[in-house]
Amino acid sequence: MSAPTREQFINEVLKAVGDKFPLVKISRAEEPFSMRVNGHVASLENLYRMSVLRPESTRRHVERWIVELLRAAEGTPDLDGTFEELRPRVLPMVVPESADPHQISVMQPLVDGLSVAYGIDNDRTISHITHKRLKKWKITVDDLHEAALENLTLRSQAINAHAAQDEQGEIELILFQTMDGYDASRLLLPDLHGKLREHLGSPFAAAIPNRDILLCFRNDEPTVTRLRPQVHKDFAQMPHQVTDRILLVTADGIAVRE
Repeated sequence: MSAPTREQFINEVLKAVGDKFPLVKISRAEEPFSMRVNGHVASLENLYRMSVLRPESTRRHVERWIVELLRAAEGTPDLDGTFEELRPRVLPMVVPESADPHQISVMQPLVDGLSVAYGIDNDRTISHITHKRLKKWKITVDDLHEAALENLTLRSQAINAHAAQDEQGEIELILFQTMDGYDASRLLLPDLHGKLREHLGSPFAAAIPNRDILLCFRNDEPTVTRLRPQVHKDFAQMPHQVTDRILLVTADGIAVRE
């Protein structure tokens, strides 16, 4: 089964949503490759990428996508929640610098091309924290960042990483892939360098081609040269893209590996 063109995909989304959810108001949006769902604009990019990978599952992907959008819209009680009420669910997200062209969401620069955004974690969706909400909470971005890192650290304590060894039995790669939506964000963990440098050296390299993977590996040319093509491939093909650049995790923070 071949993947649909973008135009075919738009028509397929309109039909699938209309068949399954006849009360939902859905139409093409003015923004490129986007739909307007009950008055809210939603990009089709990630949904389309998943459908290109598995064309036979397109309808299931579309139905799950619309359900998540509707659930997010129903989660409006969170809009009235105080910072203290919602603080345990605040988490950081490493995103492309252009993730919010309208600059509605709270973001801080991380490295060239990447920013840190913040969200409220729900069961199957993530609600971005806006400047309007931050003002309502009467807290600073630093307060938000501190709470987000605390929660990410707590969430990450019980996870298992996967390690790969070289021919000499030395660890050369450590993979984080829990699929909870925050694997790439674990690049921000304050103790990441301290925990992994014993195995990978310092500084070590890292890659986050999409939000659901964090690769940490030795910063030597043979290893980087071997892994770079896979990083580029994952970035090009998988949904929720972050970056295809190789990064460095140092004792002083994150940098781009030139």
